[in-house]
Amino acid sequence: MTAFADLLSIQRACNTLNLDTALSRALVNTARPTIWLRHGDPVDDAALTVGVSKVGGEPDLPPGIIWPTRPALADPNGTAKRLHTMLTNRPGGDDVAQCVEFVIEHLAHETPMAFLAQVNLSVMANEPGFDPSLPDRGMLWAFNDPFADWYGTQSPSGGISLVWSEAGGLERRATPQVAREAWQKGVSDYGCRMPEPWEADVKAEPLTPVSGWSITPRLSRHAYIDLADERFEMKEGGGDQLGGWEEPIQQKMHGEVELISTGKAGSEQAYAESVLSAGERWRHVLTINAETYLWRLMPTWGDGAMFMFVDEEELEARRFDKAVGTSQFT
Repeated sequence: MTAFADLLSIQRACNTLNLDTALSRALVNTARPTIWLRHGDPVDDAALTVGVSKVGGEPDLPPGIIWPTRPALADPNGTAKRLHTMLTNRPGGDDVAQCVEFVIEHLAHETPMAFLAQVNLSVMANEPGFDPSLPDRGMLWAFNDPFADWYGTQSPSGGISLVWSEAGGLERRATPQVAREAWQKGVSDYGCRMPEPWEADVKAEPLTPVSGWSITPRLSRHAYIDLADERFEMKEGGGDQLGGWEEPIQQKMHGEVELISTGKAGSEQAYAESVLSAGERWRHVLTINAETYLWRLMPTWGDGAMFMFVDEEELEARRFDKAVGTSQFT
């Protein structure tokens, strides 16, 4: 991962690689503070204090927050037809068939999303790497659509939901039955049915902040500078990120985010100059990688990450419900 302890480290890296003076200056001047989130070992979710930053497990929500849902698909019948065709062309036994039928049953209805992670911003705000564009109080929760891999992006949010609140009275909220059944039937693993019930293995991984600086991936391909810094060594599957510049696995993604937000996901225009220019307005808020326990909820995420963005104006107004997500894989 591209991580820097301070601005001087960025300048030294630029000098070492003999980067153009103008590019070096731009990288330093546009660098943003960020927090990488180091994962602790998986523990029983019940053992964690309410309000702690974590991935996996179940969320700690205030009474007034409604569990996020994915809206009914715009074309459930067409999607169902494609899924039936897929099942005919790629049979996989009774378990896969039952899984596909379960997905189809929920296409035309609002469906609970799956909880991914929560970050205590009131605690993170005390860290030197805290991004000042984020609220310095309250909690941030991330959810995603566990069915999304079966029908692709059909939502202006890219299949994710960010929720922010500074309300107190947090209580651990049980995962809705539909999300539990989705996991049991193997929705996130191409219909591979799970051998045990959800309740048998509700684990979470606590998150510890590691402050640093991030450089923009949007200037040019030369901006990808990788330094070895033991402070940023993450365990396998770790390295989630709060604020700062996004760190793409593949190519820069702000053009794709712009297209998703306008209902044009998958368009070949993602790298058109006009789209990339419009996409500059999206601020990176949170990255969630394919952690040990999130495979329960993230379809086929053995080697990828979900990147979540909010438009600059919406972020300033704290409208996290306008967030957009996109994923990349190695």
